[in-house]
Amino acid sequence: MKDQLLTDLIQLNTTPENRKVFTQRLLTSPILIKEVLAFILDEHKDVSGKAARALELVCQKNVALIFQHKKQLFKIASIAKQDDVIRPLAKIFELWTLDHFSKNPTIQLQTKDQEKITAICFDWLISPQKVAPQAYSMQMLYLLGKKTAWIHPELKLILEQNYARGTSGYKARARKILQKINKPTTA
Repeated sequence: MKDQLLTDLIQLNTTPENRKVFTQRLLTSPILIKEVLAFILDEHKDVSGKAARALELVCQKNVALIFQHKKQLFKIASIAKQDDVIRPLAKIFELWTLDHFSKNPTIQLQTKDQEKITAICFDWLISPQKVAPQAYSMQMLYLLGKKTAWIHPELKLILEQNYARGTSGYKARARKILQKINKPTTA
């Protein structure tokens, strides 16, 4: 079964039908998620990014299913170096954070989970990353900062310091987040 899963991951591509079939397979056989996690840790360039992307696709359909593997995902995020692994992990964490702060959450980020996401996001903001993980990090930190007072001032400082050398995508998201941070709150 592991060999077939590896073959299917290698063949995973950007066509919607291909992604839909693989995502559905993981949704109907959640036991396979542990094997997909192992492929991410394996760090085979041809498979690890696709495995991370597959988990992101599953998370878009069922946040709670991937949330069950949070310890492993936090571990992977703390050591990941490949862009094609970091971007899907950032999106997964953003989906969790958005769900947690939604009106009808399906998952509950404990304080420890929020602290881990906060640390990972700040790492992604201050290290050389592509725009997507940084943009997702800005959004997560903004939301987490609504509950943890020290986050917004630190986020604001980093965004202002990095703004001049950021890409146009970075600048657009940073402007949006800075506007939200600077907006006076009405109580």
